[in-house]
Amino acid sequence: MSLRKSKLNRLFNFIFFLTGLSFGIILIWPGVLKNDNRRCFYKIIVDGSDGKVTMSTILSIDPNSLIKINNAKNKYKKILLIGDHCFRK
Repeated sequence: MSLRKSKLNRLFNFIFFLTGLSFGIILIWPGVLKNDNRRCFYKIIVDGSDGKVTMSTILSIDPNSLIKINNAKNKYKKILLIGDHCFRK
């Protein structure tokens, strides 16, 4: 009985966590639900992953965001800044 209750408790906690994470991301980046904004994000991530960024990608980002992304110390901060650029338009 307690094993079954434990599994249900874990499932409930996992669903609660995913729901909170989803609502949190949608509140922070409201444009994450739009297909064009996701394409912008994936394009920048894929283009910059090999270390060579095309000129069209650089020109698609406004200069202030580009400077902030370039000056970021770690990859996590860069991904957050790219998300801010694409999802908060």
